[in-house]
Amino acid sequence: MPSALAVFTCRPNSHPFQERHVYLDEPVKIGRSVARCRPAQNNATFDCKVLSRNHALVWFDHKTGKFYLQDTKSSNGTFINSQRLSRGSEESPPCEVLSGDIIQFGVDVTENTRKVTHGCIVSTIKLFLPDGMEARRRSDVIQTPLPLPIDKVAANTPSMYSQELFQLSQYLQEALHREQMLEQKLATLQRLLSTTQEASESSWQALIDEDRLLSRLEVMGSQLQAYSKVRAVKMKKYIQVFTVLFRSVHFIIIEVVNLDRSLSNTEDECTHLKEMSERGQEELQELANKYNAAVNEIKELTDKIKAAEGRQEELTLQGVTEKRELEMRIEEMEEKEQVLQARIEALQADNDFTNERLAALQGTHPHTHTHTHTHTHTHTELLLFTPTFSAYKSIHTPRQSSHSLQQRCASLQQDCDFLRAERRDLTDKLQHLEAELSRYQHKLSLVLSSSLESLEKRKEVLQDKLGSLENQHLEDASRLKTQLDQAQARTHTLQKEVRHRSAVRHGGLQTGSDVGLLSLAPLQYEDTQSQLFDLRRRYEKTEQEKLNIHQELEQCRSSLKLLQDKTSSVSPNRNKICCWLGGFSLPAWIDEPRVQINVLE
Repeated sequence: MPSALAVFTCRPNSHPFQERHVYLDEPVKIGRSVARCRPAQNNATFDCKVLSRNHALVWFDHKTGKFYLQDTKSSNGTFINSQRLSRGSEESPPCEVLSGDIIQFGVDVTENTRKVTHGCIVSTIKLFLPDGMEARRRSDVIQTPLPLPIDKVAANTPSMYSQELFQLSQYLQEALHREQMLEQKLATLQRLLSTTQEASESSWQALIDEDRLLSRLEVMGSQLQAYSKVRAVKMKKYIQVFTVLFRSVHFIIIEVVNLDRSLSNTEDECTHLKEMSERGQEELQELANKYNAAVNEIKELTDKIKAAEGRQEELTLQGVTEKRELEMRIEEMEEKEQVLQARIEALQADNDFTNERLAALQGTHPHTHTHTHTHTHTHTELLLFTPTFSAYKSIHTPRQSSHSLQQRCASLQQDCDFLRAERRDLTDKLQHLEAELSRYQHKLSLVLSSSLESLEKRKEVLQDKLGSLENQHLEDASRLKTQLDQAQARTHTLQKEVRHRSAVRHGGLQTGSDVGLLSLAPLQYEDTQSQLFDLRRRYEKTEQEKLNIHQELEQCRSSLKLLQDKTSSVSPNRNKICCWLGGFSLPAWIDEPRVQINVLE
C-alpha cells in the first residue's frame, strides 16, 4: 500500500541541512541526532543543537486524509507559520499542517561565553497524499486560524492580523535575500572590472615593450650583418680549424672507447682465470685434507695392529711357559705312576707266592694243624695287609695329585679355547681392516688419479689461456703505446694550435662564438689527458693481475708436485702394510689338538 510523503526543504535563514523525504507510514519522530540515530535523507533527524532529542511528531491520518504535527515537550518550541504550538516543556495538541507551510523547530540560541549563535531548523514542508497528489495549500482554503488548545481559544488574537504579519515577514526576508544577492553580484562585477583594467594596462605595457625590443633587434641585426661581412673569412678559418680539431678528438675518443672495451674484456678474462685458479686451489685443499685424513686413519690402524700384535705375543709367551710347566709335571707324575706300578706288581708277586706256599702247606697238613693253620693264615694276612695298605696308600696319593692335575689341564684347555677364539676374532678383524684399507686405498688412488688428471687438464688450459693472455697483453701494450704516442703528438699539435689561436685572439677582436670555440680546446685537451691517464692506470692494473695469475699458476704447479709425491709415497706404504699383515701369524701350539691325559683309576 502506498504511503504519504513529507518533504522538508531548507530555508535561507535556517541551519543548513539536506532536503529530507520522509514516508509517513507511522508517526515519525523529529529531533536531534544521537549515536543510535544519525541524520539521513529518509528521516527527520537533524544535526542541530537547539533541537531536543524528541522534539516533535508528524503523521498522516488515513481516516481524515490530513497531516498533523505535535510538539512533544520540546524546550525551544515548534512553530507553524511563526505561531508556537505550546509553551515551554509542554506537550501541544495535534495541529493540522498544510502543504507549503513554514515549519520552525526551536529558536536561535547565542552562547555568552564564545558569542556563537546556533541557528534553528526552518523548512518549507511539502505534503503528498498516498495517491501521489500534493495536499492542500493554505492559500487554497479560507483563512482560518490554526487549531489551538481548548484552554487558549478565548485568549486567541485575530488570525487575519497574524497571517498578514507572517506574509509581511516573508516578503521582507525575500527582499533582504534579493538585496544580498545583488550586493554579491555587484562585488563580483567590481572585481572583474579591476582585473580587466589591470590586464589592459599590462597588455599596453607589453605592446610598448615589444615595439622597443623589435626596434632594438633591428638595430642589432644591422650591426651583426655589418660585423659578419667583416669577420666572415676569419670565422670560416676558425670553423675549419675547429672542425679538424673536433674530428681528431672524436677519433681519439672512439679509440679510447675501443681500448676501454678491450680492457674490460681482458679484465673479465682475468677475473674468470682468477676464479678458476681459486676453484682449483679449493679442490687441491680438499684433496690434501682427504689425504691427511686417510694418513691419520692408516696411522690409527697401524697403532691398533701393533697393540694387538704385542698382546698376542704376550699371550703366546704365557701359553708356552704354562705348557712347559704342565709337561714337566705330567712327566713327573708319569714317573711316579711307573714306580708305583712296579711296587704293586712286586707286592702282587709276593702275594701270589705266599698264597702258593699256604696252599701247599694246607695240602700236606689238612687235619692236624687246623689251629696252627688258622693262626698262620691270620699271621700271613696281617703280613700281607701291611704292605698292601702301604701300597694302597702310596697309590691313592698319586691319584689325588693326578685328579688335581686333570682339573688344571681342563682349566688350561679352557684358556687355550679362549685364546683360539680370541685369535679367530683378531684374524677376522685383521682381515676386515685389511679389506677396508685396500678399499680405501683403491678409492683414494682413484680420487687422486682423477684429481691429478683434472688438475693436469686445468693446468694445460690455464697455460694455454695464459699464453693467449700474454700475447693479447703484448698486443694491447704495443697498441696502447702507439696510441699513447699518437695522442701525445696530437696533444702537442693541439697545444701549438691553441697557443697560435690565443696569440691571434689577443691581436684582434673576438665575437662570443669565437671565445666559446677557443675555450673548448683546453677543455678537450684536459679530457684527452685524463683519458690517457686512465688508460695508463688500467694498463698497469692489467699487468699486476697478470703477475698475480703467474703466481697462482706457480702455486698450482707446486701443489701438483706435492700431490704427486704424496701419491708416490702412498704406494710403498701400502705394500709395507700388506706385507706386514701377511707375515703376522699366531703361535702354532694354539692350533694343536687338546692334550688328553689318561689317569689310572
